[in-house]
Amino acid sequence: MKDLYLRFADADEMHTQLIEAGFVVDEEQGGLYHPDISLDVVGIITTTIGDAESAEYVTEPGYHVNLRVINDDLDLSKLDGFVVSPKTPARVWA
Repeated sequence: MKDLYLRFADADEMHTQLIEAGFVVDEEQGGLYHPDISLDVVGIITTTIGDAESAEYVTEPGYHVNLRVINDDLDLSKLDGFVVSPKTPARVWA
């Protein structure tokens, strides 16, 4: 099992690339599905800088997705160009 953090330009690119990597559209659930991967769509990440009195909101570039890959034998090389390694991820798997 491994976790991947991905950053795409936008939701459309995310959808297209995940379909090419083997996800399918689950019409019943209204999202993307893969039998060996859990998907967490984080989306746009906004962080704050400064203290409580002078906080500024900053939008991180891209559209973010976390994957938990259950099957280590999957070839996800099509997603290599979108993998990022955040120092402190906005969301992680429990």
